[in-house]
Amino acid sequence: MAVLRLARYHVSRETYEAVARAMRLRTDHPLGLIMHGASEIDGELQVAQVWDSAEYARRYEEEILAPALRENGVAEAEHVTTIELHDLVTP
Repeated sequence: MAVLRLARYHVSRETYEAVARAMRLRTDHPLGLIMHGASEIDGELQVAQVWDSAEYARRYEEEILAPALRENGVAEAEHVTTIELHDLVTP
């Protein structure tokens, strides 16, 4: 079942870009990723992702995201919410 993952970080846009480069986010899309978006809200970076399953999201977090965060001196997300989607429509 598809999931929506929302995560908040206390990082600058420059740090986000450094982490994204370390993960090769724009060129090496992780298996199971349907959508990734980021925005700044009230001084925090919020990342929204839709995954084919919670397992894909977990593997991404452990194998790709956590090492890239550590490499750039970033702590884990301040808050993460994962929501199972009972309906997902993509064009």
